Amino acid sequence: MDTNHGGWRARNVVLANGAFQLPRVLPAAAALPGHIRQLHSHDYRNPQQLPEGAVLVVGTGQSGGQITEDLLDADREVHLSVSACPEAPRRYRGQDVFHWILQVNLHGPEHGINGLQAEQLPSPAARFMCNPLISGNGGGHGIHLRDLGRRGVRLHGRFEGTDDGVLGFSDDLPARLALVEAGFGARLGRMADAYIHAAGIEAPPAEPTAADDWLPTQSGAHLDLGADGVTSIIWCTGYGLDFGFLDIPVLDQWNYPRHSRGVTDVPGLYAVGNPWLTKHLSATLSVVGDDAEFVAAHIATR
Repeated sequence: MDTNHGGWRARNVVLANGAFQLPRVLPAAAALPGHIRQLHSHDYRNPQQLPEGAVLVVGTGQSGGQITEDLLDADREVHLSVSACPEAPRRYRGQDVFHWILQVNLHGPEHGINGLQAEQLPSPAARFMCNPLISGNGGGHGIHLRDLGRRGVRLHGRFEGTDDGVLGFSDDLPARLALVEAGFGARLGRMADAYIHAAGIEAPPAEPTAADDWLPTQSGAHLDLGADGVTSIIWCTGYGLDFGFLDIPVLDQWNYPRHSRGVTDVPGLYAVGNPWLTKHLSATLSVVGDDAEFVAAHIATR
């Protein structure tokens, strides 16, 4: 292995370089007018980075929702391209929602709840699915897209491309909002309920979600950057894995190491800390220990 401190040789190498290295920006970004200020959420710090004018935020994962709230608090005009990331309550059945997500990751299989284990994913591409749309700001809260719309954010569908400064979006906003709102109850909420029941945990019932059929009066299928005064775009479009330093054919088509519980196809080469390595939260400090322990034990046998 070559490094900036010289070469190294080792019988065993563990790839533990993190899950969020390469900010992803859609290819259409290159076709946007040169005067538009473009940032990835990776580089966003505050609204003062942006020129005067309206801002388009692309993506409604946690970064997209939180940055939109930050811009609103600074009295900026905001357009928001809605993806499919599910909304979620910050607190659920008496606990922070991530308490239940963590418990299902760590202890779900003990009670037959396996939905957050990697082998249950519908496809390998699902390893990069987004997390629930919540914020830790102000003590923590859920982010509701319709509430953002009521506060003045102009909502659009999924970003689909640009033509001479006019951006196109999917014309399915009502269905998209309904999908986003149903996502938690259809997956994470259901697993939390099943875990609470199977583990015999005393927890208050879930608070009912109030029906909300608010929709914007303006169509959001197109956005003319010039006519609508948009001067900035923030790409909240996630990250890719960076294993560009490897010269070994061990990566799959998603640039993810081929492995079994962190043991790759190449003898002596291991991986830990990747999203969904074995569980939903395998890339987090609270869960990576299980994978690290297994890999360390495998190395010890060599």
